Amino acid sequence: MRVIWNPKHADHAAPGEWEGGAVIPCYEAPERLGLIRAALDAAGGFTFEEPARPSEEVLAGAHDPAYVTYLREASAEARRARDPAAKQLWPTVFPFGPNPRATGARALRGRYCFDTYTPILPGTFAAALGGANAAAQAADLVAAGTERAVYVLTRPPGHHAEPDRCGGYCYFNNAAVAAERLSKRGPVAVLDLDVHHGNGTQHIFYARADVLTVSVHGDPAALYPFFSGFADETGTGTGLGANLNLPLPHGTGVKEYRPALATALDAVRRFKPAFLVFAFGADAHEADPIGGFKLPTKFYTEMGAAVRELGLPTVVVQEGGYNPATLGPCVVEVLKGLHAD
Repeated sequence: MRVIWNPKHADHAAPGEWEGGAVIPCYEAPERLGLIRAALDAAGGFTFEEPARPSEEVLAGAHDPAYVTYLREASAEARRARDPAAKQLWPTVFPFGPNPRATGARALRGRYCFDTYTPILPGTFAAALGGANAAAQAADLVAAGTERAVYVLTRPPGHHAEPDRCGGYCYFNNAAVAAERLSKRGPVAVLDLDVHHGNGTQHIFYARADVLTVSVHGDPAALYPFFSGFADETGTGTGLGANLNLPLPHGTGVKEYRPALATALDAVRRFKPAFLVFAFGADAHEADPIGGFKLPTKFYTEMGAAVRELGLPTVVVQEGGYNPATLGPCVVEVLKGLHAD
């Protein structure tokens, strides 16, 4: 199986994340990609390549130009800073009031970010752009019929990134970049099986009828991102009916997950897309430290096989998964099921 990996991913390495008033170690670390690649190497059957020279053009249609400019300039600001503390740009105040305006640097940090987990560092822009370009290259290969399925191995993840805000460890929405690119060739379905709702992907396509977004995830009443992912969010305007959320309770295991997955796959079939973007997260695993679901490693083979049965040209984009011991094996299992002969 062909793998497009992001060689710039390690340029972004958050020193921690704010949680409950304290800085804790960041779950989303460069080691994640190394663990996945090592597992794929051990499994065999995967070839790795880098995306072409990074271009901001791949972000068109997924992200607002002003946000792209801000993230580029903020990373450059952090890179120029001499004080180590100034090399970490954290939001401290977020927009409020009926007509919020932001002009100063500290205000803009809150304007373009929605949580305290997602700092901008000197290498953030390069790392995020590398992932977006990897997703675009995978989409081009699938659209051209060169490959039936391509896996995008990248971090930081992307599905929480809004059109104009970073959050949830995410800066550019890799799944949305791939879907937007594929949509030039025909209708696209985005299937998100990360344990957290892909709020950014939903909102980027919420008013469009040509891209179906389907997500199976933890109930946002108790799990990040908290403010989106509810079952009654179905799209708006011409996109009404083109968004499906299947929230599940904390502690969900295989017995509860299977029917939700079947419902999600049935929705994709009824949409009759030309292409599929599969946003995959291993954080629904029973041992994930921040997920809360109870899926065992071997279930991921079944998950991949179920997606394969859709019979669609597929771009697989890596999202979450934060247990070092299970992340690589889960990726191997899902790709094994997806790409079985």
